[in-house]
Amino acid sequence: MLITLMSLILIGCQSASQSINIFQLSHGPKSSVVDFNAAQLMIKRIELVDYLKQSNIVFEHQNGELTATKYQMWAEPIAKGIARTLVNEINGSQDAIRADSSMFASCRDKTKCFSVQLFVEKFYPSYDSNVKFSGKYKLYLGDNLIEQQDFNLEKNLSEDGYSHAVDSLKLLVGQLGSKISKRVSRQP
Repeated sequence: MLITLMSLILIGCQSASQSINIFQLSHGPKSSVVDFNAAQLMIKRIELVDYLKQSNIVFEHQNGELTATKYQMWAEPIAKGIARTLVNEINGSQDAIRADSSMFASCRDKTKCFSVQLFVEKFYPSYDSNVKFSGKYKLYLGDNLIEQQDFNLEKNLSEDGYSHAVDSLKLLVGQLGSKISKRVSRQP
């Protein structure tokens, strides 16, 4: 009887429900007035490697194995989250360029409109207390390809927890947005 009671207690402890944490990558835009004379940058297609096309946050282990976390989830498809974050970070950091999602807006003048396509290969926290964001992007002016770049961004984590990792991934998306903005600003 005592063994049965102990077994039931242990089983009860193991099945204690864990809460699911849901994270937004972008916290939304800063309030601003749109300058229609600013250069326009359309965030076009964002493609992900297949293993990132899930709602679970991916974690990289030391041996290179990737695990989909069980209780850490994205609030929206991560491609949409990256696009929203790029738009909001670019628009919030300067006023010479107006970034928009191609799902929300279109080019006012196609000959003066930049667009960017992104292919994401890494977007996750890692065993070594880093977050990683890497891939490729293509930058167009109208229909002309003006730049194609590979990028590999990392940031050290100074705190534990997925909330800090997500905030750090957002900073990496902002770094990429800044790099793209600088390139657009150099174009005559």
